[in-house]
Amino acid sequence: MRTLAGCAVVAAGALVPAMAGAQTLPLTESQALARLSTSSPRVRAIRAGIDVARVDILSASRWPNPRVNWDRQSVSGVTEHYFTASQLLPTSGRRGLEVQAASARVAATSNRIDDDVRRLRADMRLAFADLEAAQARVQELIRARGRLRELAQVLARRESEGDAAGFDRLRAEREVLDVEADLVVATTERAQAQAALAGFFEDVTDPSQIVAIRDPAPAAPVPSVAALMETAEASRGELLALRQDLEAARLSERAAYRSLLPEPEIFVGTKSSTASSGGAGSAITVGAGATGSVIGVHTTIPLFDRARPERTLAVTRAAQAEARAEAFRLALRGQVAALRAAVVDRRESAERYRAEAVNRADDIERIARVSYDAGERGILELLDAYRIGASARVRQAGLDATVREAEIELEFVSGWEMP
Repeated sequence: MRTLAGCAVVAAGALVPAMAGAQTLPLTESQALARLSTSSPRVRAIRAGIDVARVDILSASRWPNPRVNWDRQSVSGVTEHYFTASQLLPTSGRRGLEVQAASARVAATSNRIDDDVRRLRADMRLAFADLEAAQARVQELIRARGRLRELAQVLARRESEGDAAGFDRLRAEREVLDVEADLVVATTERAQAQAALAGFFEDVTDPSQIVAIRDPAPAAPVPSVAALMETAEASRGELLALRQDLEAARLSERAAYRSLLPEPEIFVGTKSSTASSGGAGSAITVGAGATGSVIGVHTTIPLFDRARPERTLAVTRAAQAEARAEAFRLALRGQVAALRAAVVDRRESAERYRAEAVNRADDIERIARVSYDAGERGILELLDAYRIGASARVRQAGLDATVREAEIELEFVSGWEMP
């Protein structure tokens, strides 16, 4: 019970900033994700791409502007004025298909942005895992330094009483210096991890306040590769985007064929002439003449421009989308299988190391201390036992971090979210 109480005190001291009275910001991973909300600048910067893509829909759905024409003709003393207004009527259906194709491209952009946001969340979780591991290293080194200082004090007292050699005290003090040097490096790494995590939030001005709180929930079982691939097929933004790219290309091809259908341009207006009813060569008076109406239809005959480049481009883009989707699936299956194996192997390795190395470290230290007090072992063997115990706990923190990193990458690649 004394050992557990001491560990709890040391752990609390390791997580509190050096400045006395400084406020801390304890965060679990779920709370950190909640802070990375849609109002975050990094999320808003990513999602701004959707608004840019929506411009294509506006461009495709706009109607052509009407045209106004004025024409003056004068010959043999007769002046005629034409004033007409014309409007192209998109009756071929091409405009509607182009709007659908633009909408599909916007959906593809939205799916890719969703993947980018998921990547951002995964990067934040990786930064959180790095901070957890850095905190664990600092905590263990502080614990080791405390135990060694206590040992050095005991040896100094024994030396003053003539029960211990000065070498033992000096060697223990040297070990304290080595641990303190490692602690400086570990503290710097923790500060860097805090800064990296704070970079995901807009309301954290002092990164040193952040304290990562580990979730004690047990790890969930990992689904099979087939189940993970099924989830990836339904949720990965890149795959969904490639399907939308394929749909957009097919709609663009149909729109290109529709462009071969003539679309009429109707014009109406008035015509005024200075010619009198007596004939074009007769004398006229001011204000004399006639005014009539004008109506007509223009259309384009697709004789030379048969929309071949547009059709070829649409077919090529469709083939490209299909090929990229197939290549993505093949690469995805390999990534899912490799990451799943990494998660399973790293979990087994971490648990085995915890059971065989970390859990026995206290026993090794206790046996070495008893043997040293009984005169059966020397100071070097006792310090080696302390060093082995501290090294095992620090290594365990690194192993746990590699497990979490593999789990996060598997969740991102497959779209599977760990319960």
